Amino acid sequence: MNFLKYVLDFIFPPICGICNQLGEGFLCKNCEKELQNYLYKNEKQEKEDERFHLLKYEELIRNKIITYKFEDKNYLCHLFSTLILHQKEACTFLKQYDMILPIPIHAKRKRERGYNQSELVAKEVAKALNIQIQNDILLKQKNTKPQSSLKREDRLKNVQGVYKIKNRNKIQEKSIVIFDDIYTTGATTKQCRKMLKEAGAKRVGIFTIAKD
Repeated sequence: MNFLKYVLDFIFPPICGICNQLGEGFLCKNCEKELQNYLYKNEKQEKEDERFHLLKYEELIRNKIITYKFEDKNYLCHLFSTLILHQKEACTFLKQYDMILPIPIHAKRKRERGYNQSELVAKEVAKALNIQIQNDILLKQKNTKPQSSLKREDRLKNVQGVYKIKNRNKIQEKSIVIFDDIYTTGATTKQCRKMLKEAGAKRVGIFTIAKD
């Protein structure tokens, strides 16, 4: 075991993100078994709409994601990355791509929250699966209202002109997977996928932690 990791685990022992139990990592066996009930069943899709959703955005999962995003619980990123890495189908889906692009949040909101919830999880997953991750390609240039606060019909309008592409040379003929926390109408991820394809990406998939 890496010595630094040993020391950190001793000082800050891994705690299950669901039941707060010590000693079994960031997700204990009992909670992992319970979470099988929340796994989202991904139907076979057309290639141009390739998506993978890990969990159903219900009850326990909804509460944990809200806590993670809005209650300064950034350590819960370990819970969600562990969940992803323990699901073979999720890992197989992600390993099809050359790089992961987490959906960005506006700089003002990132300063207020202290972190981008999707980026923290994506970094751990990318490292474990040996997939490149890029944070300097998608940029959110407008601080819009949270999608969760809007009606479905207003969400598409809310993302128009919000994102822009930088460093286009990095995505030319690349297979990219967009990584986000929640998929409801898909307005955000679909808009970003359209822009990435127009900018030269060969293939763009969508991966989300939960599907509403």
